[in-house]
Amino acid sequence: MPRLITPDNMRGGAGSGAGRSAPAPMQIIDVGRDPSLKSALLQGRLQNLAAPFMYHDPLKQFCFVLMPMEMNLGTVEQERIIGQMTQAIMRGLPAESPKAYLLQPRTFFTLQSLMEAILEGDGITQEMLKAQQAKVDVLRELVRLTDPDLRRKAARDNDAKIDAAFFDLLGATMDANMQAGREAIVQQLGELQQLLIEETAYGKVVGRRMAVLEVFQKSPSREVLLAQLIVAEDAETREILVTVGRQMLDYAFFQMLTQHVDATTDAAEKERLVALRKEVQDIREKIDAAGRAYMQEKVGLVQTILASKDPLQTAREHAEQIDDAFMQVLQMNTQTAEQRGDANAIEALRFLQDIAMQVISERQPPEVQIIGALLQAEFPDGTKAILEEVKEFTDDRIISVMIQYADQLSQQDRSDTAAKMTRIIVQAREILPKFDPEKAAAQAGGAAPTAPSGLVGGSNPPQEPPKKPRIEIARR
Repeated sequence: MPRLITPDNMRGGAGSGAGRSAPAPMQIIDVGRDPSLKSALLQGRLQNLAAPFMYHDPLKQFCFVLMPMEMNLGTVEQERIIGQMTQAIMRGLPAESPKAYLLQPRTFFTLQSLMEAILEGDGITQEMLKAQQAKVDVLRELVRLTDPDLRRKAARDNDAKIDAAFFDLLGATMDANMQAGREAIVQQLGELQQLLIEETAYGKVVGRRMAVLEVFQKSPSREVLLAQLIVAEDAETREILVTVGRQMLDYAFFQMLTQHVDATTDAAEKERLVALRKEVQDIREKIDAAGRAYMQEKVGLVQTILASKDPLQTAREHAEQIDDAFMQVLQMNTQTAEQRGDANAIEALRFLQDIAMQVISERQPPEVQIIGALLQAEFPDGTKAILEEVKEFTDDRIISVMIQYADQLSQQDRSDTAAKMTRIIVQAREILPKFDPEKAAAQAGGAAPTAPSGLVGGSNPPQEPPKKPRIEIARR
């Protein structure tokens, strides 16, 4: 749950800590401008969230206001505050955007109820949330138990709750702790996963599935794919195999399967193999149809952005959809326009490519954005200006990232860019301040932690580990 700043705790709470200036309180969460704010809110990563605040999602036409009852604001004061936030959002919207929903914002008195309304808008009901929480509770209990026998007994006792969703939750929890650098906890969760595979009904299905996939991944060939499809016990495993081995499902594969059918003398087995052939064909068609529909969505997004009066803002609103497939569609259409000699289309598509690259860059970690800006700037004056600007909130730890990037460029035979990166590294050593562990530790001691002052997007310096390492339970 995010730390909510209210008039009662704003003084000294958000800004306390040696040498730290208070982060500006956030009272408008506009996910149209920055889609990442939605997940940050739901995951409790907004440290400077101030009440009352407004949550705005233009795609879903959501305008939510959190107005905690303990603030004891009168009706006139509430309306004044809501009016100010609404006007601020309206000023940032394109002229043609619908705005009627902004005039009737939905008010919530607790942060939990507002977050549940956001999730409900994504199709996540109260019943689903309760079921998810039950799985979280089981996972916490299993993690808490350190005695192997007690843990195995608890796994068997909760057999009915250990299903696909539970394994998804466990996998997400492992990912979250891996990203946080908690390798010991990841190993502990991996051991728990193996225990569940051994002791629970669904876990045993997962174990057999993993074994089948491992055989194919170790030796990816048509023969091995066919053999594993034949021995796979459930439809989901076969669908995963077909998805992973889609490129091998060609004429030669089906000819091999047909020969296997013809060589089988047992009537029941022959019938099963014929059904398997039909199943594989159906799965392949479903995968291909989904791929075509996905690419068509990207084509539609290209057209939507190009037709917009504010292409950059529209692209930002669809930032999560701008991916490799989107760039592939852009490239294919650009090549077609070049073949036709359509200068107008070429100009429009290249303009859109620049916008897409900007939006992708905005989603990158800050240190990657800094390095990208440095490489685009002229050396030495342009790069010096950027380094002077960023030295206020970063230090020489970013240089290690620059060195890794320069090595990658060299390995990719991009010697000119690698040489420029090397010159920037020399310049950065002269401008960026040295990392100060004492200063970072003092800043980490504040009541409301903000982004670390060291490597932008990096982690705080190592501190003395707690007696019991914290396990971050993911909530999906």
